[in-house]
Amino acid sequence: MAKRVSVAAGEAVSFNMTPMIDCVFQLIIFFILTGQVANDAYAKNVQIVRPEDSIAISASVAKFPNKVTVNVVSAAAGQKNPDPEQASAAGFYKINTDTFEVGQWDQMIEVITLRKRAFEQQSGKVGASGAGGAKKDEEMFFLEIRADERVNWQDVAPVIRAGVEAGISKLTITALTDQD
Repeated sequence: MAKRVSVAAGEAVSFNMTPMIDCVFQLIIFFILTGQVANDAYAKNVQIVRPEDSIAISASVAKFPNKVTVNVVSAAAGQKNPDPEQASAAGFYKINTDTFEVGQWDQMIEVITLRKRAFEQQSGKVGASGAGGAKKDEEMFFLEIRADERVNWQDVAPVIRAGVEAGISKLTITALTDQD
């Protein structure tokens, strides 16, 4: 039962907002938690299709013709429950349809350099740096490295060196995580 309080004439009336604030915070916490549970349950049912190979797209059609993508493919690619030592080693490298064995750095540098030159000729922006200062992302040619998270750094580092030798100053690295 509510407590009856008498207020003298001329006194200010005040409200106790504490119970309402408690209810609001409890509702906020409830909706945050149930929203996360629903997202986690939904995410487990989503099946992402992962490409087995790079798709060769001509530079004129490609969304980002200003980049070259190098895939570092694990020696245990496609195997379920592979030997960890085998999975940590790079099996080969792939740039679109060109495949390079481990150690074929000169050929990889040549392909990267040719793609960079083709972009510079197509865009009319020759040279590594412009006279006007910083370039926009669309104006820069960059190297994207995609690798399995299990591949050792020692198998990714030579690709970075190949990019540097080809005169590329911008780089992105993407790691493919657990595929369960």
